[in-house]
Amino acid sequence: MFCNKCGDPIRPNEKFCSKCGNPIDTNKKNDQIPNNSKNNVIKSLENLDDRNRIIIGVGIGFVLLILIVLGVHFSSNSSGRYYFGENPNKPDTEVPQTPEEELPKRGKYETAIIYDNTYTGVKLTNIKDANKLIVKDSVSQKSKCPKEIKKIEEEIIKDYGITAVNLCEMDVNFAKEIGNVFKRIYNEYPSVRGYLTNLSLANVDMNNNYIAAFMPMFTFATADTDTEYPWAMKTQVLLNTSYFLNPERLKSSVEQGSNSGHFPKNATMYSPVAHELGHYLSFLAMMNNHNVDSIRLIEDDDVNDLYDLITDFGLGNFSLEMIKEAYENYKKDHNTTMSLDEWRATISEYAMAKNNSGEYIYDETIAESFHDVYLNNDNAADASKYVVAVLKKKLEG
Repeated sequence: MFCNKCGDPIRPNEKFCSKCGNPIDTNKKNDQIPNNSKNNVIKSLENLDDRNRIIIGVGIGFVLLILIVLGVHFSSNSSGRYYFGENPNKPDTEVPQTPEEELPKRGKYETAIIYDNTYTGVKLTNIKDANKLIVKDSVSQKSKCPKEIKKIEEEIIKDYGITAVNLCEMDVNFAKEIGNVFKRIYNEYPSVRGYLTNLSLANVDMNNNYIAAFMPMFTFATADTDTEYPWAMKTQVLLNTSYFLNPERLKSSVEQGSNSGHFPKNATMYSPVAHELGHYLSFLAMMNNHNVDSIRLIEDDDVNDLYDLITDFGLGNFSLEMIKEAYENYKKDHNTTMSLDEWRATISEYAMAKNNSGEYIYDETIAESFHDVYLNNDNAADASKYVVAVLKKKLEG
C-alpha cells in the first residue's frame, strides 16, 4: 500500500503517511505507486524534514531516544536558497557572500556555518560540477574561522576524501580528535573514501536535540528549477553545536549513557562520530546491494534507483537482513536459546531503538555494533562482532 500523495509505502493501520503527513483514505485503493513516479520522488524529498535523520539522541539531563527514519531534506520554499542563471562563458557558480554586518548574532554554542543551503538554477554537467559547488558553499563560510581549524579541515579533506569540512568554532584539540576517529575508521575501511561529501557543525533546534546525525541524502542543488535534473546530492555527518562546542556537556551526556548501558561500554565524547560513521558504512553497503555507484549527481535515469534506495533505507529492510544473517552465523557457532531481539539487546539499549510507531529501527543495531567494536575491539559484545563481520562482507561485495 502506498500514499496517494507522495507515493511512499504505508504500513498496515497507519492513518497518516509517515513521510508527508497525508491522511490515508482507507476507502481508496492505494496499492499501486502513482503513475507520476518522478513527482513522487520529488514530493517525498520535499516533505521530509530535519527530524528524519539517523541520530544519537540526548534528552534533558539524560539520554533519550529520538525518532529516526530517513535522512533526506529539501526546503519547499525559497527562503535561504540562492538562484543562478546559466552563463556558458562562466563555468564556475558564484556563491554570494553575506556582509559581516548582516550575519545573525550567534549564541555561545552556535556556529556561523549553514549546513543546509540549497541552490537552484545551477549549471550541473557532471559530478565535478557538483563537487565544485559543495566546496564553494563551504569555503565561502570560512573567512572568520581560525587558521588552526582550517588546517585541520584541510587535512581531513585531503586524507579521507571528504569534499568539504566545516568545524569553524570547535576547540582545536577536540577537532584533532575528531580527525583521529576518521583516521582509524578510514584506514580500516579504505573503500569508503569519496562518498561522504560533508562533515559539519550544525545549529540544531532544541526540539531536535541530538548529539550527531548522519544525513545520507540531502538535495543540495538543482538545474533550472527545483524539479529539473540533474540534482546534486550531499551525504553528510552533522555535529550538534550544543554538544560539540560544549565538550563538558557532551562528555557528561555520553558517559552517563555509557555507564547506564544505553550506549556501549567505554563510550567517549569522540565516539558518537564513530556511531554515525557506522550508519554511513551501512548506507554504503545498501548502495552496493542496490548496485548504485554514486548518488552525488542524480540524472533523470537515476530517479527510480533513488526511489528504491529511499524506500529501503526508510523501512530498514536491508539492515534487518544483515542483522538476521549475523544472528544465524552466531547460532551456528554457539549453542544459544536467545531470540534475535534478546541477542541484539546485548549490544546496548540504543541498539533496540524504536520509532514513534513502536517499530524497531534496525540500522541503530548496525551503528551501535560498529560503535561497540570501535570502542572495545575483541572485548565488544559477541553480537556486535558478528554484525560488523556481515557489514564488512556487504561492503566488500
